[in-house]
Amino acid sequence: MKIKPKKNRLFITLIGVGLLAILLFLLIPLSYGVALPFVYWVHQFLLFTLLIGLIFVNMRWLAPTYLFQRKFFQYYFILFICCILIIVVLRQAEIWLHIAEAFAKMAGKEVVDRQNTGNRGVFVSFYIFLIEILVLGVNIANILVKKWEEEKSIRLETEKDKVEMELSFLKSQINPHFFFNSLNTVNALTYTDVEGSRSALKKLGVIMRYVLYTTSEESTTLAEEVLFINNYIELMKMRSPRYVTIDITTHINSPKKKIAPMLFLPFIENSFKHGVSSQTESPISITINQNASQLIFHSKNKLFDKNISEDLNQNNQTGIGIKNTRRRLELLYANRYELSIRQDKYYEVILKIDLNED
Repeated sequence: MKIKPKKNRLFITLIGVGLLAILLFLLIPLSYGVALPFVYWVHQFLLFTLLIGLIFVNMRWLAPTYLFQRKFFQYYFILFICCILIIVVLRQAEIWLHIAEAFAKMAGKEVVDRQNTGNRGVFVSFYIFLIEILVLGVNIANILVKKWEEEKSIRLETEKDKVEMELSFLKSQINPHFFFNSLNTVNALTYTDVEGSRSALKKLGVIMRYVLYTTSEESTTLAEEVLFINNYIELMKMRSPRYVTIDITTHINSPKKKIAPMLFLPFIENSFKHGVSSQTESPISITINQNASQLIFHSKNKLFDKNISEDLNQNNQTGIGIKNTRRRLELLYANRYELSIRQDKYYEVILKIDLNED
């Protein structure tokens, strides 16, 4: 991924150098409409070389050392001195190359008019200075755009790493929390139903494989997630009192649609944690519907735990599961989900997720 931008920047740089060469060697010289002496082309090549050198020095040393460090006065002062030095070198080159004499000879004059040559020298110096300003302006703009793109890329990469680390941390909290509850379930069965505890251990083994291998990925299929939920509910049924009745309904149109793993587990855990009584009928209803891109999870159960009722009245969430689930939803489905948690005599959760990423 990092090679392509470098190739693009090299391509843009080559285009810029090519345009500069066209400006110096074709557009301006050919606008005279006459055959120019060879020494003039040597002078133009020297100007081209010095400008390329100035661009290189600006990119590699001046900009990183002064411009990016906000030393603006030193930066522009050094650039100004460089421009003046280039003009001095080129003016001296004109003398060495006898350019004035070559133009006089081309015009059919035997004697060089020194006064006109001096006036022409001032004009040429000003013309070279303007070219330098133009080239440096384009060069500085390119440097700043490149710097902005690099900083933006770094910010995005840092933000991505931060999100991935946070999601990994949230998962590491969810998994021990889940296994702790499941092991308690199996432990309770060992005292009342040995065969049931063996069956529960088998189901727990299937669930553990799902947790260990599937949740390490960013997403899983709806079919796999629904199977995991069914296994978990079967495991909880083995431990639940006889008053508990569980009604689970799933309707999935696209089983291969992707979703974050174990996203509904904290809500289901809460249904068993706060909606089960050993003395009163405890109905638990769970529905998962998926149609096109919308996925709707709905759970409803009686609320026997007064502590959770008080916390919800204060707009808080009990347990680490719900809090982490809200955070995961914000990270993974920002602006693409609706979560509603209601409580009175019943504890009801409605979660709607748009599975389309576009």
